[in-house]
Amino acid sequence: MLSKIKAVIFDMDGVLIDARDWHYEALNKALNLFGMEISRYDHLVTYDGLPTKKKLEMLTIERGLPRRLHSFINDMKQQYTMELVHTRCKPTFNHQFALSRLRADGYRMAVCSNAIRKSIGSDA
Repeated sequence: MLSKIKAVIFDMDGVLIDARDWHYEALNKALNLFGMEISRYDHLVTYDGLPTKKKLEMLTIERGLPRRLHSFINDMKQQYTMELVHTRCKPTFNHQFALSRLRADGYRMAVCSNAIRKSIGSDA
C-alpha cells in the first residue's frame, strides 16, 4: 500500500533561488580586500558548490592565502552575501503560486541547503 505524500522538501539554491553568482561576487569582494580574486572560470570548474571554508583552504594551498585571514574573509563573505540576498532575492510568481497551492492542499514544506542557517531564513 502506498502512503500519501504529506510533505515536500525543496533544495534552496538552484530550485527556489539561484544564488550561485551572489556567492561568487561576495567571496571575491571579501578576497579583494587582500588583493586576491577567483576568476569566473576557476569558480565554475573548481570552487562552485564548495563551502567557503573549503575554498579558503584551497586558496591557502594553491595561492598562499594566509590561514590567519580565513575567519575574517569568511565573516566578510557572509556579510556581503546577506547584503546581496536582501537586495536581489525576490520571489517569482511561479514559486509563490506553487508554494501557496501546496500549502492550501495541506502539504508540509521544508527547505534544505548546505548554506549557513542565517542565509536560509530559518525563522520562516
